[in-house]
Amino acid sequence: MTFLCQACESLPSLIEERDDDPKEPYLVCQECHGRLISRALRPSEWFNLAKRHGWAKFLLHDDFYDDDGEATQPEEDVEDAEFHPAPTLNQVETAPSTLLDYSVTRWKLNEDVLAAWRRLPQESVLSCIAERFDRTMNPSVRAVTLEVAALLRAQGGAFVRHAWKSYPDCGSFWSLAAATAACLPEDEGFPLVAMALEKLPEKMRRQQFGALAHFRSTKSLDWIETHASEPTGDAWGYLAAASKFNWPKGEEWLKAGRPLSLIAVDALLAIANPRTPFLRRIGAVLENQPSEQALRYALEALMKADPAPRVIQRASALLEYVPALVRSS
Repeated sequence: MTFLCQACESLPSLIEERDDDPKEPYLVCQECHGRLISRALRPSEWFNLAKRHGWAKFLLHDDFYDDDGEATQPEEDVEDAEFHPAPTLNQVETAPSTLLDYSVTRWKLNEDVLAAWRRLPQESVLSCIAERFDRTMNPSVRAVTLEVAALLRAQGGAFVRHAWKSYPDCGSFWSLAAATAACLPEDEGFPLVAMALEKLPEKMRRQQFGALAHFRSTKSLDWIETHASEPTGDAWGYLAAASKFNWPKGEEWLKAGRPLSLIAVDALLAIANPRTPFLRRIGAVLENQPSEQALRYALEALMKADPAPRVIQRASALLEYVPALVRSS
């Protein structure tokens, strides 16, 4: 059986290019294969491949193309690029299937794309993402279906439960966690993500545990107490900051010593001076705030009890932010 070229969608595919992914090769014609290898695809050809394979594979990724499919490091001239443009958001936003194709090609779903999804009927969106999820094993495509599902809130619950049946072959763990937090009740969703983290190797768990921040739940503080170990990086504090971090818990952790004392300092710094887009977006605050005097006293006590360089450095930095964290004494 002959298939059309996945790039130009007009000529028969004659070549299976397996360099990027042996399990999911590019099926392309002779001409498009040459442009693919030389990183000189026309914008429409790049788009047609990226909507199927995602943009992050080596031959398509952002070292060689922008997210409108313009070649940035071609090894030969791009032929007639202006006559083969990639679709624009205005051209695809009226139908879930074409908007999903477009979304898969984006480096990130910006507010314009998210707004376009919100304007579409939820039932048609749900039907589209469920069909696409089941039709592909591509992790990039599946991750985007989960990002869209998160916009549906509770109406996306059945889809998210279905996605968990495919775990771990359901795309990005972060996208799955975000959709789970958005679409399922916390008592159902949080244990799913927490149990998945438990089964990961320690190194991978340290890379993925921040996904719990999507729940913005104090359950994450309990999880930190159970799993935190040195060395601690900023991610532990970021998770605590996003999880309704409160002063009773902060005071308890500061007295507990490392690693919890350092995580408490990092959490307070992350609230006072959020350094990630996620923390800035949610506007995390310190719950049950102490007086300025009480917080200064707790930090000075920590530095006296544990004068390690990192403790002194981080706690001293936090002292400058105390007025931004707490009420006047």
